[in-house]
Amino acid sequence: MTNSTFRIRRPSLKDAQAVCDLVAACDTEDLGAPDIVLDDVLDMWSGFDLDHNVWVVEDTDLSLIGYAFLEEDSEEKLFSYGCVLPAARGRGVGASLVKSLEARASELRNTTGVPKRLQGMIPTLCEDAVRLFEAQGFAPVRYFKRMGIRLDTEPAAAILPEGLTIEPFMKGRDEQAVYDAYVESFADHWDFAVPPFEKWTEKTQLPTFEERWWLIARDPNGEVAGFALGRMREDLLFIEQIGVRRPFPGTAAVPVQGILSRGSNARFAGCRCSQPFGCLPPL
Repeated sequence: MTNSTFRIRRPSLKDAQAVCDLVAACDTEDLGAPDIVLDDVLDMWSGFDLDHNVWVVEDTDLSLIGYAFLEEDSEEKLFSYGCVLPAARGRGVGASLVKSLEARASELRNTTGVPKRLQGMIPTLCEDAVRLFEAQGFAPVRYFKRMGIRLDTEPAAAILPEGLTIEPFMKGRDEQAVYDAYVESFADHWDFAVPPFEKWTEKTQLPTFEERWWLIARDPNGEVAGFALGRMREDLLFIEQIGVRRPFPGTAAVPVQGILSRGSNARFAGCRCSQPFGCLPPL
């Protein structure tokens, strides 16, 4: 798609750094700080259909000013994300990306014969994005918070409830048990779709995967009670998922404390999680 002042095209791997810089600039503007590095983009793209589900927007000087992707979460749910460079907002870049996302969703619906539900994630403080989506007929369905802590001192060691132990994930041993715990603990999460086991374990095959940032809490019988799945990027420790199995409510802080205690070189730790039993206790 071409506009008189910009062009939408498919990305290639050589665009990864520019996309990372673009998302970081948008995060800084809209959220106060970025939480993305190049490896994150490459990891995501390894599982994306770059020829059909990802778009970048070029300015007249060939610099990137917009980015969007669509992820096929389940047979009927499509998740999307997009961002526009702050200096390029107000030029129709975002509207063009939304139209591209909707066109792809329609194409998938027509190809599969299955009705599709398109979701988009935007920062609520970005009023331009809110107005854009509302103008296209979207309505808010859920709000999420990004939480973080600045690690200016070495984190305290984890305090374990009686009978629980913490250990790092081990490839070739723990995939099925942690996957089962993930499915059980997120069963009540809003709009949760159970991913195929093979799809869920793809992240453990990435070159950037480190077992030490996936921690498991076990009971005396060796069963998985809870988990905290994280990744370390430069000086940012990001906890991607926290889960607690139903027989062990209130134990979510255990693997979280464990993963923070390992992040002594991190300057910041961020977390996205949902737990049917309520908020985590203070760490």
